[in-house]
Amino acid sequence: MKIGFDLMGSDTAPENELKTLALLKEEPICDLLVIGRADYEHEVIDLGFDFRLADEVVGMHEIPAVAVRQKKNSSLGILIQLLKNKKINAIVSAGNTGAILGFSMIELGKIEALSKAGLAITVPTASGYSVMIDVGANIHPRAVDYFNYGLMGSIFAEIVFRKSNPRVAILNIGSESVKGDEIRQKAYQNLKESNLNFIGNIEGNDIMKGFADVIVCDGFTGNVILKFSEGMIDTLWKMLTETVDAVARRRFGQYLVRPAVEDLKAKFNYEEYGGGILLGVEGIVIVCHGNSSPQALKNAIKLAKSCAEFNIVDEIRKKVRT
Repeated sequence: MKIGFDLMGSDTAPENELKTLALLKEEPICDLLVIGRADYEHEVIDLGFDFRLADEVVGMHEIPAVAVRQKKNSSLGILIQLLKNKKINAIVSAGNTGAILGFSMIELGKIEALSKAGLAITVPTASGYSVMIDVGANIHPRAVDYFNYGLMGSIFAEIVFRKSNPRVAILNIGSESVKGDEIRQKAYQNLKESNLNFIGNIEGNDIMKGFADVIVCDGFTGNVILKFSEGMIDTLWKMLTETVDAVARRRFGQYLVRPAVEDLKAKFNYEEYGGGILLGVEGIVIVCHGNSSPQALKNAIKLAKSCAEFNIVDEIRKKVRT
């Protein structure tokens, strides 16, 4: 098992990536092939990992379509080629999301029976984690795409969350089957008539209540919700921390409050699985946030390993609907 790791991806690259390698040296997960600029070759090798040179780097603000055409020798471009040629089992990158999607779609291609791939993320809920798909790969899904999102999300939930018969729901503006546009109404009927454990529509205020294990939506809506939730959690956490610090300054306050706050923080920790996964392409591609911490990147590598061990691409290929 060998995972390809982009040394040049994150906002602070390669600082957090090198810290991730240091963590993995202490707690090995799998074999890694690290792709990066020559400046960092000795550091990577000294940490005990294989290294491959990349002449170029795709910046965070580069236009994805241009990067895909012009930067095939970038760390990201090389990783995708290695995955395509089956030299590695999966890749992990915290780089330019649009470029990751572009390279993956063009170079790896979609699983034959699929019309669209979908970017899936894990969402913390009151009862654990749910999968949301799509959050940015496809803003105009057809009814059949919603079905395939439900199917791929279910396979992912079974593998990663160990969920048996995951509950699938469509994100909509109401719970009734007639809510939403014609495509969502048709998707509702397709999922209802399928073998998936479809529970109907859920609304935005139900996402984090844990009613569904798999939440399907179009990429535009999913991306807005992703960015909103990240900002909301950061803001609420800052406000809560300020309140707790005030209480903690009182006598015995820290002993009463801090354990509860730390437990709450753990439940809503986005780093638990490290990143999203592009489902529906011919390869395992884990997409991490640009400001991912070393721990988040480490967990993303764990996620890549799990998906490779369970042959998630083959499982999807067996079950998708054209």
